[in-house]
Amino acid sequence: MSVPFLNPGIFAHIDAGKTTLLERILFETGKISAPGRIEEGTTESDYLPEEIERGISIQSTVARIPYPNPEKPRVILQFVDNPGHLDFQSQANASLLVSDFGLVLIDSFEGLKSQTFQNVEALRKSGKPILFFLNKLDRPGADILSPLVDLEVALGREPILLFGEDGSIPVLKGEGQESELLPLIEWDHALSEEYLKDHDLLPKLALQGLVKGFWESKIFPVLGGSALQGLGVNEMLALLEALALGKPASTSSKEQTGVAFKREIHPELGKLLHFQTLAPIKVGDFFFHGERRHKIENLYQISARDYEEVSKGEAGELLATTSLLDWIPGEVLSRHNTKTAVTNLLSPIRKQFQILIEPEKEEDRQELWDRLQDLAWLDEAVSVDILSETGQFRLSGTGELHLEISLSRLKESFTKRFQTSGIKVARFALWKNLVQKVAFQHTAFDQKISSGQVLASLESSHNFSKGVRFNVQLADPIKEAITSAFTEVTARGIDGEEVLGLQMIVEGYESPSETKSFDLSSLIKVAVIKGLKDIIPDHSDFIGPLSELEILTPNQYLGDILASLAKRDAKIRKVTELTEGRHLIQASASTQNLLGFSGVLRNMAQGRGVLSLDTLFDFDNHSVLF
Repeated sequence: MSVPFLNPGIFAHIDAGKTTLLERILFETGKISAPGRIEEGTTESDYLPEEIERGISIQSTVARIPYPNPEKPRVILQFVDNPGHLDFQSQANASLLVSDFGLVLIDSFEGLKSQTFQNVEALRKSGKPILFFLNKLDRPGADILSPLVDLEVALGREPILLFGEDGSIPVLKGEGQESELLPLIEWDHALSEEYLKDHDLLPKLALQGLVKGFWESKIFPVLGGSALQGLGVNEMLALLEALALGKPASTSSKEQTGVAFKREIHPELGKLLHFQTLAPIKVGDFFFHGERRHKIENLYQISARDYEEVSKGEAGELLATTSLLDWIPGEVLSRHNTKTAVTNLLSPIRKQFQILIEPEKEEDRQELWDRLQDLAWLDEAVSVDILSETGQFRLSGTGELHLEISLSRLKESFTKRFQTSGIKVARFALWKNLVQKVAFQHTAFDQKISSGQVLASLESSHNFSKGVRFNVQLADPIKEAITSAFTEVTARGIDGEEVLGLQMIVEGYESPSETKSFDLSSLIKVAVIKGLKDIIPDHSDFIGPLSELEILTPNQYLGDILASLAKRDAKIRKVTELTEGRHLIQASASTQNLLGFSGVLRNMAQGRGVLSLDTLFDFDNHSVLF
């Protein structure tokens, strides 16, 4: 009988203790001799220079643990530890694809934060079960009740506390009070009937109900302890074994043999693609990326800093290879040539922060561009392009911290000097909610030749989508000219800002009286381009992302922080007084106005203010820029 795989994805807000928990798990299972510390660079998962310098995770990490021991494992645990900062949410989203469930950490001292709720929502939308771990219960002031109340609001049902005062899980030992065990079976009619027939079966039925209810997302168990001290960690591992043995069989599509979830530039192996195999796989197998066939030349089992080359893998296993480098996180691995675009299970990443880069010496331009391309390959949340007007390189990302770390990584690979602009927030033009009737026409050669008139309506799409719709039959060259002109203008706008929310409905076309032998399509394209450029500036607003933020601060800094937020036109939603002399500020502001605020807060609160910031940008959540 093969050993089952269980892939817990670890999710939490910053400083909840994810990496500390993984270090303790590695220690308790004998994988390392002592738990490491992020700030010392001694952890197994957070070892990049940027992670050590800032004390945060910036990449997802796989830790493979044969449990309870490598000699006679009953389950293979493949933990995926994810970054807590929202700038790196794309990595957490990709990891979600290969996680069997979410192991969500909650800091019992600080309680639930906005990102905790976001993690819960993302897991529920993807249909993943959730196991909660209340961390830092060893600290004075730790609170169990408040997080449980908040979780009930987030989940829409009451979570079930499984651990006792000593950290043990009675149901795993066949113990527990009736009041503790009954909630584990009451959700299931068959289990409840068995209990009514024989009350002595309750401990056994409760464990069955826990496992089954967990996988069906009918039960949300809550464990507790201290990752730093190791309290409750072994009990959690015992529960994970029970969950693994009761995990339902996979129902993956026959077309899907695997899914990519991470790219990495390994210090010894070079470029790697991490993926989960959904069916048995071996070296020498072929996969199609579109119509291109790729052969797997090697396979590696990766566990934090360690790796082992293998010749094959089993369904559910997390592996890596140097062979499938065309795949990006979210893309499906298929053995069949579908002759269509590769399926990507992730939503596009909107990169709203930008910085301009250029080398000090022209002869270094190509090398700098190559290193930027490597950076974009490594991180799907990064994109690079060249501004046609200036030749400068533009690096785009998901946040200030994301771009700062991207620049730090660039300096490691490109040691020559280069110049950068300040970080800017992307600006867009949004068509106002109105309908504008237009007639586009262009003449050439002293008005001897006319494009004819394109009759159309310009109106809001009531979202960020844009496009052209034809309510009249036109020749293909004319339709292509109109569509091409619309696409060109809305992609770059008037001053480089993409135009959003504009729908053009073509109602008719009046051809010129004399067409001669001139190509009308080129004149029509010019007419539409000029017409749109004339009308868009007066009928659109400049917009940008909106940031929702939470700040946890000691009381003595509250006034200064509120004053600083007011200067940035922030809207204060709520200020809550907490225990231990702290306040929680909830606010929103234009992301553009918050540039540099994290550094200001760090200085103002002497490093004791904790900022959690979520950047939103959609039709219902954006800021109007003036």
